[in-house]
Amino acid sequence: MDNGESRGLTMADYVTKLTEEISSRVNHERDVFLKYLEDSGVDGQQVPYCPLVDCSPRKKYRAALIEAVRVIEETRRSFKSKQLEELRKMLQLVLAEDANHQL
Repeated sequence: MDNGESRGLTMADYVTKLTEEISSRVNHERDVFLKYLEDSGVDGQQVPYCPLVDCSPRKKYRAALIEAVRVIEETRRSFKSKQLEELRKMLQLVLAEDANHQL
């Protein structure tokens, strides 16, 4: 049974075939996932869209949190505030958890 593949493919044909197969698999997984969402009743829930792992809004939030931690640390040293220390630690925990969720 010779389907032409036993002779090999050009690099361009190989890349084309590979990307077509990947695309087909991704489309199948999307269809399965959409069916699951439909069947589970959560299809209509709203979620924020961010196409990239570290999209622009996320970068802005992280930068703001990092700056807040820096300012709180400086202020806490001046005023020896336990509340500021707790707030700083909580923000640092949020930043650490966020860093752990990145791919």
